[in-house]
Amino acid sequence: MTVHRSSRARVSALVELLGPGPWTRDQLLAAGWERGQIQRAAASGILVRLRRGIYAVPTATSAGEQLAIPFDSRLARMRAVATSLDRASAFSHDTAAHAHDQWNPHPPTPLLHTTIAGQSDRQDAGLVVHGTPLPEEFVTVVSGVRVTTVARTAADLARGGDLPAALVAMDGALRLLLDRRVPQLKRRLRDGTVPTAEVEAARALLTQAAEPMRGWAGSRTIVAGIAHADPASASPFESWSRGWMLTVGLPRPELNAPVFGASGRRYFGDFVWREHRLIGEADGVAKYGATAREIRAALSAERQRQNDLEVAGWRFVRWVTGDPGAHVVARISRALYLEPRVPARMLETSAEFRASGQ
Repeated sequence: MTVHRSSRARVSALVELLGPGPWTRDQLLAAGWERGQIQRAAASGILVRLRRGIYAVPTATSAGEQLAIPFDSRLARMRAVATSLDRASAFSHDTAAHAHDQWNPHPPTPLLHTTIAGQSDRQDAGLVVHGTPLPEEFVTVVSGVRVTTVARTAADLARGGDLPAALVAMDGALRLLLDRRVPQLKRRLRDGTVPTAEVEAARALLTQAAEPMRGWAGSRTIVAGIAHADPASASPFESWSRGWMLTVGLPRPELNAPVFGASGRRYFGDFVWREHRLIGEADGVAKYGATAREIRAALSAERQRQNDLEVAGWRFVRWVTGDPGAHVVARISRALYLEPRVPARMLETSAEFRASGQ
C-alpha cells in the first residue's frame, strides 16, 4: 500500500504534538485522529501497533522511505509497556543495561525486565517482573522511561551469577560511571593517570547500590565483583576472562599495560605478567574488525606486533570467544608454569649480538 505525503505529514505533526511516542489510542483520538484513520495507518505501515491500543513510528515505511524520527524498537516497547505498569516500577536488569548501553554478562533476549517492589516474581507476555525492594535513589530516567541506575543495574546483573559474570557487570559499570566524571577516560586509563580518588568514588556508588541486597541470595558474588572491579578492563570478554583467573587463584596480571618490542615501539597487552614475560590476549569476535578487509589488515598488524615483541623476549598465550573458562585458565597456567622462561641475561646477549651485525 502506497504511503502518501499527507499521511507522513500527519505523523510528523503528531510527533511535534505528542513527542516521539509510542502513543495510546486515546492520545491519538485526542490529537484529532479518527479510529478508522488509526486502523488504516497501522495497516499501511505509517504506524506500528506495538500491542493492543499502543502505537508508534516505524523505522521505515512500506515503500522503504526512512522516516525522520530515529526509532529504537526496544525503547518503544519500554514506553508502551510503561503506560500499564505501577508508577513506582522501573525497568531493570537486562532492559536497564540496554538503556544505559551497559555491559551485560547475559545473552540478549527479547524479554523486558522490570522491578516492582512487593509484587511476586513472574513472567507474563514478554515481561519479567522482579518483586525485590527498589529504593527511589536507585531509579533514574532515560529517554523518558524509569530505569534502575547504572550501579543498581550492575548489582542486579551480578546477583546470582558467578564471579566472571559479576566482573563483566561491575567492570562495565565502573567504566561507565568514570566516563561521566573523567574526560578522555580511555586514554587516561592506558596512561595510568585516572585519579585513584575518582575510581574509589565510583566504586562507592556500586557499594551503595549493593548494600540493600545484603543477605539476599547471591549477594556475596556482588560484593566480590565490586572488590575486584577494575576500569582498565577494556571489554566484557576481558572481564569474564579475569574472573576465571581470580576464581582459580592465578597470579594477577596488569590490565592493558604497556610493553615494548625489540624496535622500541610501545604496545599494549590485554593481560601482562612481567615476571614471566608473558602476554595474554583475549581475542573477542569484534577485536579485528567487521569486514574482511579490516580483519586482514588487523591480522597483518597483529603478526608484526607479535614478532616485534617475541624478539624482545615476550611470549604469548591466546584464547578466543567460546573457549570454556576451564580451558582458558589451563592454557594460561601452562604458559605461566610449564613453558621455559627466557633469562634476562640471554636477552641482553641476544641484543648485543644483533647490534654487532654478526
